[in-house]
Amino acid sequence: MKIIISYSEPDLDGTSCMFAYSELLNKLGEKADYIVRDIPKQEVGIVCDIFGIELKGTKIDEIPENSEFVLVDLNGVEQIYDSVKNDEIIEIIDHHGLSRWLQSYNNLQRLQIDRVGAAATIVTERYKASGFTPSRESAILLFYGIISNTINLKSNITNKRDIEACKWLKSVCDEISEEKIKEIFIKKSVIKDENLRSEMECGIANTFNDFKTIVGQIELANLEEFLNKKKDRMLEILKQVKKEKKINYIFINCVDILNGYTIIFTPDEESNEFVEKTYGYKFDENNEVRINKVVQRKELTKILREKYN
Repeated sequence: MKIIISYSEPDLDGTSCMFAYSELLNKLGEKADYIVRDIPKQEVGIVCDIFGIELKGTKIDEIPENSEFVLVDLNGVEQIYDSVKNDEIIEIIDHHGLSRWLQSYNNLQRLQIDRVGAAATIVTERYKASGFTPSRESAILLFYGIISNTINLKSNITNKRDIEACKWLKSVCDEISEEKIKEIFIKKSVIKDENLRSEMECGIANTFNDFKTIVGQIELANLEEFLNKKKDRMLEILKQVKKEKKINYIFINCVDILNGYTIIFTPDEESNEFVEKTYGYKFDENNEVRINKVVQRKELTKILREKYN
């Protein structure tokens, strides 16, 4: 049996890929299922609630023996469940940079890592190539997975393949509409205090020879209003994560998903200097970097890897 997995607390892109790719494999005659071990990001629940989609995958403690694993929206072992062994991984579908652990996957049979806006774009293309039409649920999840990851097709990482994938998904599911995008973006901007750390996505470190760094990200429809209320708490969280994970530098990339701008800030002077050295950004009197366009974490991480690997 093939088990489709993404990282812990998956976002809409990872969740949509798990759901839709396991469905496609079953349509192709291969027995497959997916796992959502931890609570997905808030946006996943919003989309599922709006469209009445229920996520039911295999529980992690009920995985059949001798299962093979497919990774979607990730390719690094530091983000994989402890119970998954490297030699059990047979396929990867991703759009992030290659991890240095890739060569340790001894039984990898298929690898597709493309520079597109979302892994959901690749899964959508697999459907188109197969001749099968995704279910209503898969089409909806894939569409909004691409929309979420590319900030409504406005981010620098968006390309023609993402746009074409969205057009095709709209053509096969008449419930997909542009009107729902703003509704989803506004609803995801209401974050409870107890969920703030999770929504900041600051748990995974980038490891280099001499240091470790974390780039967090949060996407909101009302960014400045949110920061006026929550920035102090966010700074506390960044300091806490830095201490817990023994990180050298940490910062968060905050994107206004409706108005199309970005604010970056850090909890300390060391991290400020690192951001300025790495990206050439300058902090203003509010101890923030403000960029008048959408900049995504993927872009920042790519620069990190190119500069320090």
